[in-house]
Amino acid sequence: MKKILLCCSMGMSTSIVVSAMKKAAAAQGKDYEISATDINSVDEEDETPDVVLVGPQVAHALDQVKELLEGTDAKVAVMNKEDYGSVNGEAILKFAEELAEA
Repeated sequence: MKKILLCCSMGMSTSIVVSAMKKAAAAQGKDYEISATDINSVDEEDETPDVVLVGPQVAHALDQVKELLEGTDAKVAVMNKEDYGSVNGEAILKFAEELAEA
């Protein structure tokens, strides 16, 4: 896995989580491309992400995101709301890694 994309309604609240995940990855010596976008733009990435994590506040859009990525190998899931709310970058990074291997 090399690319993780987080998405929410505007892509702004997830940017804080992205920073925490980047710090966690760096501390573990892992080199991932981690970024954020809004739910309507997940299919506009230059390169299809390996994992797409949907913010819990837009969990209702999970099927929409999956539809946008249909035909790709991207794994899509909703982030744990407690980890998201507490900005637990390490836990969310671990979740992304486990999802990529599933």
